[in-house]
Amino acid sequence: MQAEMMSYIQPNDYVYQETALMALNYFLTPLLATVFFILALYPCALKIGFTDKPSHRKQHQKHTPLIGGIAIYFAILVTLFFNDGPLPNQTAFIAAVSLLVCVGLIDDYKGLDVKTRFIAQIAAGLIMAELAHIKIIDLGDLLGLGNIHLGSYATAFTLFAVVGGINAFNMIDGIDGLAGSLTLISMASIAVVSWIFQDWTLFKFCIIFIASILAFLLFNLRIFGRSSAKVFLGDTGSTLLGFTVCWLSIDASQGDKNLITPTTVLWIMALPLFDSVCIMLRRLSRGRSPFNPDREHLHHVFHVAGYSIDQTLSAMLFFSVGLSFTGITASLFLKVPEPVLFGFFILLFISHYWLMDHAWMTIKISRYLNRTKAVDRRVENQRTEADMRSKIDRRYTPTQQEIENNDKFNGFYGAAFLGQRFRHKSNGQKILKPGENQTTAS
Repeated sequence: MQAEMMSYIQPNDYVYQETALMALNYFLTPLLATVFFILALYPCALKIGFTDKPSHRKQHQKHTPLIGGIAIYFAILVTLFFNDGPLPNQTAFIAAVSLLVCVGLIDDYKGLDVKTRFIAQIAAGLIMAELAHIKIIDLGDLLGLGNIHLGSYATAFTLFAVVGGINAFNMIDGIDGLAGSLTLISMASIAVVSWIFQDWTLFKFCIIFIASILAFLLFNLRIFGRSSAKVFLGDTGSTLLGFTVCWLSIDASQGDKNLITPTTVLWIMALPLFDSVCIMLRRLSRGRSPFNPDREHLHHVFHVAGYSIDQTLSAMLFFSVGLSFTGITASLFLKVPEPVLFGFFILLFISHYWLMDHAWMTIKISRYLNRTKAVDRRVENQRTEADMRSKIDRRYTPTQQEIENNDKFNGFYGAAFLGQRFRHKSNGQKILKPGENQTTAS
């Protein structure tokens, strides 16, 4: 009995040792390669003007290179080249992402219309579905009536899902570190699932991208004393990462693997999907194009509510981790029925849509109810009165720093319902942010 147990333990120990070495090999190479390519491409991007220029819709104040995506792409190629054991469907994957990267580079540098970008995304989806045979053939038991098989509609639905997923991660790329961090959470979730089921091929794919994204975030997050990002993903990077998440998610939930259900995939990608679908529905309901840019994304609402960039990023990442953890735990460990899990997902989406659709109305009501308290709370609007005898100002006026420190304790609901961060809106003027005058706001 003991001999049988030892023969069972030893192979497992060997497998886990091999897994550790594999993870180390597939982690360090893309990590260091991404750092190298960012440092090498940075001066070149500044020289040729391959940068994101400041504007009234953007928060950075200087030209920022759009090299994050191309650096990650090169790092992936280097990793696959220097490691033995080609991944299944590796050629198809490289062909698809190369197409997206080329189109993304042109879009970042010169700008492309929506139709051209859509054609490239559809072509990449066709490569995935027809050449790699990774497609959505089963939606799972969403309604409790049995699995929904797509049959001949599998390719068309896959293209719809891939294009939607790519644009979900592209549209949410609005503040420093957000798109990269949300992609990291989705990749890590799929890596955990693949590790649980010992699908090492899928695990290696995830580890490569996790390492590259971590290296990119070293330059994209507001850390090391930086007040803004050093480099951006650009459309090149956001489409590359969005497509890869779709590829890995479909591969994990379809076919013979079926590690997770399609509903669990929705939870893993919940926050980008919520934000993109919600904003597109709101634009359509107002007679606008769903692809016209605006400042009504979730991260914009947080910003208007008084949160800083770091606070907004932390809150959204907390929500994303919670949603992903809930979906995986409920599906794999608690064995929650799929229709119940899907129903809760739809309920969360409806709640998110309603809150976003009524966010501005809530702000207007709060300004009306608290206008006497909200007006003239900023330093520049404080009126000081002098002692007429000594001509000395005896009224205490807080500094801007003191007000900002105090505002850090105000949460979203405190800002929305107490109205302490908003000035009275008159004559259709734009709501001003702290420290912003009318000239800069327009």
